[in-house]
Amino acid sequence: MFKKLTTAFFVLASLTFAPAAFAEPVILVFDVDRAIALSKAGKSMAKQLEAQVQKVRTDEAEVIKGLQSEAEKLKEQQKLLAPEALQKKVEELQMKEVERRRSLNEKSQSIQAGGQRAAAEIVKVAEQELSDISKERKADIVMRREAVFFASPAIDVTGELVSRLDKKLTKVTVTPVAVQNNGR
Repeated sequence: MFKKLTTAFFVLASLTFAPAAFAEPVILVFDVDRAIALSKAGKSMAKQLEAQVQKVRTDEAEVIKGLQSEAEKLKEQQKLLAPEALQKKVEELQMKEVERRRSLNEKSQSIQAGGQRAAAEIVKVAEQELSDISKERKADIVMRREAVFFASPAIDVTGELVSRLDKKLTKVTVTPVAVQNNGR
């Protein structure tokens, strides 16, 4: 009788503690790109980048218009100039075009680098907030949404991440960064 009671006690005890030992892991997923795009800081960054890119496009249109005007003037002078003088003017115009395009390219790269720096600032805050969310929810695994084929909306914390980002960081400043020229 005592043996049966002891066995029953151990079986009952093992069944009682089994769920705790085999608890399912807490898994969270997030979409950092979507969180940045939906956050106030991300929208601020996108707006600034668009304005800066639009300025470069306007400058580029003006450069092209100016170069076309100079090319037309050169065509008009073609019959009046000696072949050597004409060739020299053509080369000068080509060099001017190359230099202006290089300058516009540098501006574009500078804006892109500034955007990357601003995005990194947002990502840094997002990572901290994501860490806090995972600790609060006692998550065992936190994964990027892109790495998961299917995830229940219940484990997607992107919306919460956006809310927390908006509380911590409402805007970032996109400042074009000087880029290194190769050998110049």
